[in-house]
Amino acid sequence: MTRFQVRRKLRKACSKAKYVALGTFGIEQTHIGQSGFRQSIGKATVNFLPTYFQNKYTRGVAVIGLGTASAVLSLGVLSPSASYAATIVSTELVLSVDVSGSVDTNEFNLQRQGYVNAFRNPTIQNQIAALPGGIAATLSYWSDTARLSVPWTLITDATSANAFADAIAAAPRPFFGGTGITNAINYARNLLDTNDFVGSRRVIDVSGDGSETNTTDANLRAARDNAVNAGIIINGLPILGSEANLDTYYKNNVIGGSGSFLIAANNFSNFGDAVAQKIGREVSPDPNPVPEPLTILGSLAAGGVGAVLRRKYKQQKDTAKV
Repeated sequence: MTRFQVRRKLRKACSKAKYVALGTFGIEQTHIGQSGFRQSIGKATVNFLPTYFQNKYTRGVAVIGLGTASAVLSLGVLSPSASYAATIVSTELVLSVDVSGSVDTNEFNLQRQGYVNAFRNPTIQNQIAALPGGIAATLSYWSDTARLSVPWTLITDATSANAFADAIAAAPRPFFGGTGITNAINYARNLLDTNDFVGSRRVIDVSGDGSETNTTDANLRAARDNAVNAGIIINGLPILGSEANLDTYYKNNVIGGSGSFLIAANNFSNFGDAVAQKIGREVSPDPNPVPEPLTILGSLAAGGVGAVLRRKYKQQKDTAKV
């Protein structure tokens, strides 16, 4: 791992800690300054920590966790580019779309239009607008390999959602080939690991009309499990009709993670309805967010160095990583 990658992971961890703390303590972040953030964290700490750790955690765990968080944050501050912090969103979403040889031109157009219509849907736009920070989304087409077709986009309202829909509509089909779901998941995971956003949920949305053909199902499950172990949720949208029991295949080999789900389209003609339902569910608020204690402690330490962290910074594409 390069020094840049280490610094980047530290910055994302610090920003994630801050996001969880804000949500946990009920602090509004949209218009809060660094000074106000530190004051709010200080007040919340006085009111929150004694009860929290009295009920759930020992003093020893608290001290160790705070020391670990402080050390990590100190490393981030010492790095040359630590004055930048990742953009905080509710969900990081990768739309991973099958363009293998079994998908003809008409079917491809139906898929693409389904995603376009979903992000132009006023109900979905309102759901996104209601989320703290909105969402970050990108679209990747895949067959034997995978390619970034629409770059990471911050979506917070109808205007940005329509712009993302326009970008999907303008993106051409990149290739044909085999059905490489394993490569699709690995590529999508890399997109999540190397972007400039931090979300409380990281989601890969896999759609396709067939099972893995490039490698074994065991390798596919390993790719899925590795992503899930990294805290990523994989949801599935199998397109039925070309292959028997594809929905069962997706359940057993593709989807995974806390709260993961599957919505099947009966055929390509019904894809638009299925994808709208699926994305609508993916951008719904998490009804039971559970903050981790060490993440909370990390966010408290982040308050002490908040002056050197900008809440948001301009999204930069790192083409060497995608």
